[in-house]
Amino acid sequence: MPPLPRRRAARPRRRARARASARAFVLALLSRARPSASSARTSKIGALRECVDASRSQRRLCGASAAVVLGQNVYVASSRADAVTVIDASDPEAMRVAGSAASFGGMRRPTDLHLHASQSYVAVLATGDVQTKKSSVVVVDVSASRWSADGTTITPTVATSGHNCTATEKGGRTFYDGYLCGATAFAIVGNLAYVACGDTNRLTVMSLPSDVSKTALEPVAVVGTIQSEELTNAEAIMVANNKAYVRSDGVCGSCVAVVDVTSASSMSMLATKDISEISSDVPTWRWSTGYLARGAHRDNASYPYDWVVDPVSSSVTSVARECVNVALEIGDTPAACVGRNEFAYDADAETSAFNFDLLTS
Repeated sequence: MPPLPRRRAARPRRRARARASARAFVLALLSRARPSASSARTSKIGALRECVDASRSQRRLCGASAAVVLGQNVYVASSRADAVTVIDASDPEAMRVAGSAASFGGMRRPTDLHLHASQSYVAVLATGDVQTKKSSVVVVDVSASRWSADGTTITPTVATSGHNCTATEKGGRTFYDGYLCGATAFAIVGNLAYVACGDTNRLTVMSLPSDVSKTALEPVAVVGTIQSEELTNAEAIMVANNKAYVRSDGVCGSCVAVVDVTSASSMSMLATKDISEISSDVPTWRWSTGYLARGAHRDNASYPYDWVVDPVSSSVTSVARECVNVALEIGDTPAACVGRNEFAYDADAETSAFNFDLLTS
């Protein structure tokens, strides 16, 4: 058999050189991301776990589902603990719990949270019991007055909440009536919370107080709502430029439902968009469900750490921010950086070669 042409024989070598070049580039990039020479060779810096179901005081991170960062503190929504827990992350290698607020009745199954612009509270999405779907938006006071004089501990407290759902049973079936039943995701813009209720095909807008000190005068209440089949099983929502973009089962796999929210009290459905068409409003990587539920970041882009929460292990892990940046560029989530699998970006692990192939494909 005659030999293959030189052009075809050389292709595997060119691809091998490309992969090697990409591997060397990313390894060099990640080596610069390590905050100190003493840090671990993987992107994982430190971890904090706390979930003893039989204990009242040692279950503050049970079902850690989402997190936000303010200064050197990480605020975590712990769904199985019905709690918001504050972590002192000033030392990413030795994080500790600084305080926690729990309420079985007032903050049932919190799955997401956002820091309000006033920095006086976190707004929490409590999805409620699976059976009743009585969801609520909860305001948790984390203002300066809740901190101890030495700044080492905090006693966050539920300041107020808003809900709008009634569940009734008839003939062995459960019927839901209200504008905040079966909430699955939310976003905050100013003093408004945009809540996607995927279980009831609805988007509801709730008002928020401008500061935690004004909860009596500015209650959490329904401003407007819209229901559509395009919002079925909504799992993620982003709001930008007077439009709410909702990822749901009611549209194609690469699409989002678009809602005109110029007036929160009279919203309207717009044409469905492909994710690629709205990248100027919302970066494509933000539609990763894993990212929305797991990542926590400081506003300071030069800060070398990010945090990842895991509801299964009930943990918060500090990771190198550069790892998160690379993961998002490749198309994975920050959970890839915690060191449990081949996506841990271990400089010595050949198992990561698959991921470098993605860079050259």
